[in-house]
Amino acid sequence: MPGAIQSIERAAAIMDLIEQSDRPLPLRVIAQDLQLSKATVHGIVRTLVDLEYLQQDSDTGSYSPGPRASSPDVAELDGNDLRSIAMAWADTLAVSTGCEVLMALLNGHEADIVHHVFRPDDTPQTLRVGERLPLHATACGKLVLAYSPRRERILRNLPLERFTSRTSVHRPGLADEIERVRRSGVAVASGEFDPELADVAVPVHGRSRSSVAAMAVLGPPESLLGRDGAPEPEILAELRHAAAAVIHALTPA
Repeated sequence: MPGAIQSIERAAAIMDLIEQSDRPLPLRVIAQDLQLSKATVHGIVRTLVDLEYLQQDSDTGSYSPGPRASSPDVAELDGNDLRSIAMAWADTLAVSTGCEVLMALLNGHEADIVHHVFRPDDTPQTLRVGERLPLHATACGKLVLAYSPRRERILRNLPLERFTSRTSVHRPGLADEIERVRRSGVAVASGEFDPELADVAVPVHGRSRSSVAAMAVLGPPESLLGRDGAPEPEILAELRHAAAAVIHALTPA
């Protein structure tokens, strides 16, 4: 079996480095960080610029992601539009399950909460819209990561912070779990971000299968999950029904 192609590996490493940076990077910094010669890096970045995966600032000479590198993950789903369309079904879901309801979109190495419905009780609660969730320790995060076309690249570089004793920081194991989420269309996290909470998420697709938001219920593990750790069938059925209603509302007539 043929081995890896070194030039492609190096191009991927350069793209990863530039996409993770909060500023354009000069050739010198790219070469230093990747421990490559300037000549090698220059040849690769020139090709990536020609193909529009990178763009070069004409004044500074630094490199940043180009138009073809823009992530399609959330391009077709706007958080404000999604929230307004999903509001009625999310409210109904919270009432029927007695749980909080979250909707989230992928944003870099995190998931942004774009809609949050309080659980229907009188206990103090805080609105979580705008909060960012870790991709490896929440059902919302795992769901949007699983449907991202860039999931392999994200997985290679994702910081795996341990939040609780149940947080998985084993990268190969996380990769296997993400693949299972993609096959099943259901993500589960229990005590991985908050030791007292579990969440179950399913996808809400936009116009393309890669344009996905997560719709999730959040509550005590004993309310959402069975003894085997799988979602309670009634909870999962109600969650899928709400997500399907939102998908239908997002689909042009």
